[in-house]
Amino acid sequence: MANVTVIPAKPMQELKGLEVTAKPRVCAYCRVSTDNEEQLSSYEAQVSHYTDHIKRNPEWAFSGIYADEVRPE
Repeated sequence: MANVTVIPAKPMQELKGLEVTAKPRVCAYCRVSTDNEEQLSSYEAQVSHYTDHIKRNPEWAFSGIYADEVRPE
């Protein structure tokens, strides 16, 4: 029977030259696609929610919010 050698995968941080203990960087993307006032407050709620959610996780490093407001012409 053939002998099989398992080679474990290297952590992504090691492949990128980072410390293996480095926290993953996490961001969020928020957007609004209408002029509706409810949607505009939704945009602010999204930014607030995801900022808080990411920052509360001690295993993540917050790297920002990417956001835009797309309004139809």
